[in-house]
Amino acid sequence: MRQLIFTFLIVLIPVIAIAQTAEEYNKSGGAKADLGDNKGAIQDYNKALELDPNFAKAYNNRGNSKILLGQKESGCLDLSKAGELGYSDAYYTIKEYCQ
Repeated sequence: MRQLIFTFLIVLIPVIAIAQTAEEYNKSGGAKADLGDNKGAIQDYNKALELDPNFAKAYNNRGNSKILLGQKESGCLDLSKAGELGYSDAYYTIKEYCQ
């Protein structure tokens, strides 16, 4: 039994140590977007939203990246969701790109 617990801890500790938060994924996505890697940014925003489905800023950021990739309809839906969740800056982008 002791061996089993020890083995479990040896396997689990590295997993916990490398786990990222939704905020960290959002920041990573922002860094990728700043470098022009909007596809990579969207992957990070997706991970952020898996961890926190109510993360308004991640919806906003993913929407912006989608629009830059020509995915206007999907991007505008993300921006709308960001606004609904309280990220009011999303409405400025909606007015400019989603009308």
